[in-house]
Amino acid sequence: MYIAERIISLFTYVLVLWIMCFLISKLGNRYIGKILFFYTLILSTMSFFFVPSPGADLYRLIPVMHIWGSLNSIELWNEMLKSTTPMNMLYMYLIGKTKIDGLLPAITAFLFYNNVFYILKKSVIRYKVASTDAALVLFFFMSLGVLIEVISGIRTMLGFSFVAVFVYKEMVEGKSIFKNIVGYVLVALIHPAVLALIIIRFSYLVIEKSKNNYQKFSKILFVLIVIPILYIFGQEYLLASFEKTKDYVSDGTFWYFWEYLIGGISLLFIIYLISLTSKFIKIEGDLRSIQKLLVFCKYIAVLLIVFLIEYNTFHRFVIFLSIIAIPLLANVLESSRYNKIIKINLRQFVFILSCIILFIACTRGNLTSFKFL
Repeated sequence: MYIAERIISLFTYVLVLWIMCFLISKLGNRYIGKILFFYTLILSTMSFFFVPSPGADLYRLIPVMHIWGSLNSIELWNEMLKSTTPMNMLYMYLIGKTKIDGLLPAITAFLFYNNVFYILKKSVIRYKVASTDAALVLFFFMSLGVLIEVISGIRTMLGFSFVAVFVYKEMVEGKSIFKNIVGYVLVALIHPAVLALIIIRFSYLVIEKSKNNYQKFSKILFVLIVIPILYIFGQEYLLASFEKTKDYVSDGTFWYFWEYLIGGISLLFIIYLISLTSKFIKIEGDLRSIQKLLVFCKYIAVLLIVFLIEYNTFHRFVIFLSIIAIPLLANVLESSRYNKIIKINLRQFVFILSCIILFIACTRGNLTSFKFL
């Protein structure tokens, strides 16, 4: 259905991506912030005109947004008090008040890519990455074709992107986790899957290295208080995730295998990045404050392997891992210029791999449902 429209939409997606990568590589990192912001606006505009298929989450969410948007403030407050995801309700209520359906995917795309590109821009500047390598990092992430997951599912990827920024600020920039507590609470109330991710984030504090016994004790005490509270509100999702395993595996939906393939390739590549980063740290030392993020990526990768059989969990969390692995890719590309421990042409390898993933995403993955005409 609508083959011509889909081809035009996909061609536009790839063409715009190529233009943005070209601009970054030619104009240099001095303009990377402006280029990525402009790219965010383009993706948001494309999302505004996205036409969801009847099977897409967005197709179901828009009528729900209409209902919430029709409530008055008192009715909204009462509904929020009864909901386990009140921030999601408030988000759709505010957009629903405009009575412009396209704003839901457009604003979501803007917020998501603004968060992802924040990590990309900061990583490029922090690790002094060459502009051609910065373009390659962008090309790799965008080749994963997560746009449909963002603008159709709305809630999960939006929440995940905020958690990714919090993790980057805490583990790379050295900011205190306590500064993001309010942010964690708010995004945890967007979707149960986001709450599950935040539980994972806080559980990691137990195994994270501490500077002294007092800091270690504080973290453990903090986790012992926070985790039970989060679990009380998130257990519905955690239990449902196991119960739905059979449905996801047995469902004959066309693109599940191909999204599994894209996720599997991404996971294997990130594990390779983790290995390379570890080698560079042994040679250079942790000169670039990436050790904490590296260990956290290992933690998420192990969990992904454990939940490999559960499509929904694997698919969502491999996207999150791909976001927080952006600094690893930037760091490895820059370090490989000076340390010749890699036997292959890494840049050529990343480019070819990205092209393969993008081809699968456009011909068999979720991107095949992208139509904004």
